[in-house]
Amino acid sequence: MKKLYITGTDTGIGKTYFSGLLCRYLKDRGESVYYIKPVQTGFPADDDRKTVLQMSGIGEKNSATLHTAEIPTAPYLAFDEFPFEETVDSIKSVNGYDWLVVESAGGILVPLDEGLFNCDIALACGLKNIVVVPNRLGCVNHAMLSRYFIRNEGMDFGGFAVNNYFMSARNDAFNISMLNDLTDGAVRFVFSDVMELADI
Repeated sequence: MKKLYITGTDTGIGKTYFSGLLCRYLKDRGESVYYIKPVQTGFPADDDRKTVLQMSGIGEKNSATLHTAEIPTAPYLAFDEFPFEETVDSIKSVNGYDWLVVESAGGILVPLDEGLFNCDIALACGLKNIVVVPNRLGCVNHAMLSRYFIRNEGMDFGGFAVNNYFMSARNDAFNISMLNDLTDGAVRFVFSDVMELADI
């Protein structure tokens, strides 16, 4: 089973939309997919699992949200003590699928608890990190920082997914080629309404 962790350079930059597109793509080519949202804050007003299910059609039994909190904030503020071990055990217990897609709450260093961050879920579960990047001014710096951290922490870096929805300036058109030049072709996905992708 191939295991992906969908994280991003910020919040509100298209991680859930990308997760839905990716799950639909994998399902359409005949592969089985299980989607997990380890923690959903701002719930039920925000329900990323519901969005992914509507976009992908993978089915209720092929998805889960593990923990929810009504307050729309980092898990660090939403939980007295984040259930980290329970979260890791639940993710590791998934088997029998071609793909496991796990979507983080915010970026790679969003705090879950004192001394625990999103990256610790990826590390503990052996997930390959895909970093969603909004194509706008400043995104190259944020993308490179995320890549640097992931690689230097010994995690598996699987590439960038660039969201063209955010393009607003002429120079934004060069961000993808710049990222590829700086990283030997790490842009694996480009998406807005549809998705283009390299082999995964």
